Amino acid sequence: MAGLQRFISYIYKYEDNEKKENAGFAKIEIRNGVCRMEVHIRNLSVEQPEATVYLFARNKEIMQGIPVGSVAVSRGNGDIRYAFETKELSNFGKRMEEMEGIYIPFEENHYLASQWKEGKIEKQLFHILEKEAERAQEEEKTEVNPPKQERKADASQKAEAPNKLDLPNEEDGGEVVSKKQESSVQTNSQQDREDRKDLKKPIRATELPQEEFLEEKGLDRVFQKLRLKLDLFFPFEGQDTECIRMQLSDLQELPRKYWYVGNNSFLLHGFFNYRHIIFGEMIEGGQKRYFIGVPGVFLNQEKIMAAMFGFPEFKTAKSAEYKTGNFGYWYRVI
Repeated sequence: MAGLQRFISYIYKYEDNEKKENAGFAKIEIRNGVCRMEVHIRNLSVEQPEATVYLFARNKEIMQGIPVGSVAVSRGNGDIRYAFETKELSNFGKRMEEMEGIYIPFEENHYLASQWKEGKIEKQLFHILEKEAERAQEEEKTEVNPPKQERKADASQKAEAPNKLDLPNEEDGGEVVSKKQESSVQTNSQQDREDRKDLKKPIRATELPQEEFLEEKGLDRVFQKLRLKLDLFFPFEGQDTECIRMQLSDLQELPRKYWYVGNNSFLLHGFFNYRHIIFGEMIEGGQKRYFIGVPGVFLNQEKIMAAMFGFPEFKTAKSAEYKTGNFGYWYRVI
């Protein structure tokens, strides 16, 4: 499909900059100048209920983060989906092609990270990028309004050479002027803090409803729905084939015309031996295909039975030169 880029990147937990166990995955889809980004977090043991999600690029070893939005975490799990125009990154002086991963900081020295380009990941290397236009405005403001230290120095110089106009008294309302000056300094200080916050505002990303990430209907919508509530895994070594581990009752989530598969003798045989079946998504010829898979071992006799019951194809779980004797999945495209 022209103009389409789509990939999966695993998310890992880090403690004190040491890479720990897998904590979920991210899915990136770029099409026609729009990036659709999913983040799925699992089994995270932190008390922080929410965290900012950053895309990052590298300048040498420095991880330059661009805030996309936030993800809420409840009972160790979190799911979020965003859509944004890739040109938004130009506000930070970056392009989507330069992005190398995702960074999600949590409490103390705990953070999550995922990268699709190799590089060092450390908390000390992470810095938040500021929007270029707003940074330029900030620098211009600094030139127009000198730092407070300079203003204080000017005030001290005036104090050394006072005149009648510079010496406040009660009749001139000197005390009132002093309070006004103090209020002005406080206002400027508050405005400075607000301006600094603006520099680190996230890109204009739209949070997408969980069940409306893609516009397509049918099996695609069903797959996206199921992958949020069931176990998602990649059973085929070296392949980015997403699959959902299912129970027989989960077949009812499929369109009604596929329910009959639940009565298939070969499928039932595989399910009761391995206690699961799979529903998978793969890309063939630039198009999505969906399939139902039954676990088993490749044997010639089994191949005949599988074909008779409508599961003619077989994929080994691990890369192997020969299929015979290897575990994998008999499957049928639906």
